[in-house]
Amino acid sequence: MIVRMSWLVFPALLMASPAAAEYHPQPLGVLWHKGNAAILVTSCKTEIGDDPFCHGLALRKGGKVRQLGGGYLRARLLWSRKAGGAGPDVLVLGESGGSGGYGELFAVTFSPKPAVAEYSEERLDMVEADPSAGPLRLTLPFDIEYFNGAPHAGAVIVQIPTIWRNGDFAADMPALLARHFSASEIDFRVLALREELAGWAEDAYPAGSLYPPQSSGGTPVTVRALLEMILSGHADQARMLLHNAWPRSHQRTDRPLGGEEAFWKALCQGVVREPLWKRLRLSRLPHADIVEGGGERRLIRSSPQR
Repeated sequence: MIVRMSWLVFPALLMASPAAAEYHPQPLGVLWHKGNAAILVTSCKTEIGDDPFCHGLALRKGGKVRQLGGGYLRARLLWSRKAGGAGPDVLVLGESGGSGGYGELFAVTFSPKPAVAEYSEERLDMVEADPSAGPLRLTLPFDIEYFNGAPHAGAVIVQIPTIWRNGDFAADMPALLARHFSASEIDFRVLALREELAGWAEDAYPAGSLYPPQSSGGTPVTVRALLEMILSGHADQARMLLHNAWPRSHQRTDRPLGGEEAFWKALCQGVVREPLWKRLRLSRLPHADIVEGGGERRLIRSSPQR
């Protein structure tokens, strides 16, 4: 596997760093093995040839080797099946490094013949697997990138509890739906959103419609609060939360600024475009029709204006 030149900047930076002497390439060889099955850390080539910092992942069963992927800064063993457990034999991650945490996740089953479920995306450096005996349980990062002018480092990330089912990753729906929001917590969220959105309105005024224009740094408090509610089956409450927190047009009138529907629609589109929405079939969540409809469903005023 050939890796593009742009990837080579990382080793160069390491050599220029005072800590370079303390950093060494990951050793090649066996990362995990059981009987005649193994996961290997391999070398890979770049456009200029061998690079000690470029790694690949391969599975080996008997004498046959199958390449999984390459171009990684390092490979990690996240989980392996214990006696009496359920799921694949092993879960490994190839990390490409960089600020986005891009990686490739492989769940490998060796018997009766090798089978691999793969998921690749940014932020996979945040994947966590439960090490206890039993079925495979992990969290996968659901992230909203660049929303409303947010920088790359300002992505909003919510961890999705995930299980192994029918040979693939699946959302742990009971765990997702276990979260509920009390009246006092919703009141707190209204205040937090109102403060952030009011600051954005202050910066944007005298615009008659708040969305667009974009916020220079995004609105991460608002996005996180709404996303957590959407991903736990409470999109209806999330929509009302945004409505109750949406800014009024300064102190000259008490009319709400325009853009509320456009803001909600754009957020819903970002949620549906996130690869995990489809991969984990999150359209099964309660009130997912509000999200997949892009906010076109009429707002139901189930609580008074605050």
